[in-house]
Amino acid sequence: MKNNSFAKNTAVLFISMLISKIVGAMFKIPLTNIIGGTGMGYYSTAYSIYTPVFALTAAGVPTVIIRQIAENIAKGRYKNSEKILKVAFFLFGLIGLLGTLFIVLTSGLFADYVANSHEGVFAIIAISPSVLLCCLSSVLKGYYEGYNNMIPSAISQIIESIARAVVGLTCATMITEWGKADYLQHGSVFGVVCESLDKAMETVLPFSAAAAVASVTFSELICLICMVIRRKCFKRHIPKNCNDTKTESTRVIGRRLIKELIPVALAAIAVNLSSFIDMITIPRCISFAISKDSMFFANQFSEIINADSGSLKLSNFMYGSYTGVAITVFMLVPAFTGMFGRSALPEIAASWSAGDKSQFSHRLQVVIKSNFIIGFPLYLGMAMFAPTILNILYSGRPDEVSVCVLPLFILAIGGVFLTLSSTFYSVFQVIGRTDIPIKLTLVSSAVKLILNVFLVSVPQININGAAISTLVAYAVSALGGYLALEIVTGTEFKILSYMKIPLLASLLCCFTAKLFERFVFSNELRTLPFILCVGIGTLVYFIFLTISNRDKLKNLLNRRKRKNFVK
Repeated sequence: MKNNSFAKNTAVLFISMLISKIVGAMFKIPLTNIIGGTGMGYYSTAYSIYTPVFALTAAGVPTVIIRQIAENIAKGRYKNSEKILKVAFFLFGLIGLLGTLFIVLTSGLFADYVANSHEGVFAIIAISPSVLLCCLSSVLKGYYEGYNNMIPSAISQIIESIARAVVGLTCATMITEWGKADYLQHGSVFGVVCESLDKAMETVLPFSAAAAVASVTFSELICLICMVIRRKCFKRHIPKNCNDTKTESTRVIGRRLIKELIPVALAAIAVNLSSFIDMITIPRCISFAISKDSMFFANQFSEIINADSGSLKLSNFMYGSYTGVAITVFMLVPAFTGMFGRSALPEIAASWSAGDKSQFSHRLQVVIKSNFIIGFPLYLGMAMFAPTILNILYSGRPDEVSVCVLPLFILAIGGVFLTLSSTFYSVFQVIGRTDIPIKLTLVSSAVKLILNVFLVSVPQININGAAISTLVAYAVSALGGYLALEIVTGTEFKILSYMKIPLLASLLCCFTAKLFERFVFSNELRTLPFILCVGIGTLVYFIFLTISNRDKLKNLLNRRKRKNFVK
């Protein structure tokens, strides 16, 4: 029954995450086409302050609640689990309220002096209530998951992502069109007189971005309402014949919750440092680079400067394009490869707990090989076809595409490092060494911060420096995780030997697809020829793998045989 329950929960979470990722991509890609790189700069500014505050207040709440509820259920203390829910709802609601107030009160200072983007203040205020709402909904998610019921969390996640996409795109479009109509009718936008339509669109962008960000708050509210309705309409989990009436004091429960939240919150903050570093360095460093060699930027980005009201807006435009276009497209691959790799983590944890190093090593090797087999063709394909992918997805934003082609290529080249480091971090967590991912993340973040400052400030490198520093940070995390894992487990994994065949197959795959794109389809930027090229490359990839390692390939890609293979 436990295995069936685990399989069911895994399937539920996998499907909900997959749907959420797809809907999320369907939200951010059209949103960028609506508000452009400058608007995405304001959007990303709001997320940059929201992310660390969310990590500190809400990200670790489900983990803490799950642990507390599950522990009490295992001991038959159902009444105490209900009290934990009540205390946690009040306690984390208070913490979330403080987080919301902190964002609101510091929004002006943050936008002006940290993000170097005064117009982003509206988006920051719009996202602030999400902290409170996330804290409250996270308590209820953790409560149900503590009872081994993943369905409420999965359903709420899907509803939340759909609501965010529908409301965000609708509101951003309405505000943009409203501003355009206001200018055409009165020559002004929201009371601000504008000299031209371009100036009018520039004036309306902060409000359009704020409307898009407000959808995050709305979706979190919908999620909370769904969780509360579910709690009110369905019976509680306390058995009728339960005679347990003992409960701990509110103070004891509260102290324990806070004590367990602190290390989880610190780990969450460390993991989310990368986007915060980009936000505090990219706009300022690009502004410095412009002041250092304005003629270079005037020649290199003349069309963008003319379209976006001068070089003063260029730094925010490039930052928004990088985070809203390059990062968005790049992160689609690790979302997929990460889900594939995590499927074997329970078996890895079981082997470690049983002290079976041989099985532990064998099962981890399967995960690493899977990362290479799935990751290499996707990342190298993204690098090879970066211009084509961006032009198809963002056909109406040629300026944003021109800024992001090289950064996306660089990020994709280092994508395998991200997949490996994520796998190593997950393994450290399941074997009880949660301190190692925090240390490695802090080191890699320090490397990224230093490289961002030095590289982005060079005019000839500019925004590409952020992608280079990210690649190096991923490599540091992957290499550090690999070495630490060998030291902690006392096992040698010989990771380089697993790379050869998937890497060669991926290079052949990409080379074949590129040849077809260039000579058969004549570099046409159309979706169907691109899909055909990808299909041909994929076929070549699997043929090469099948010839090279037919038996093991079947075990890795066939779900039923993979289970037998890892046993």
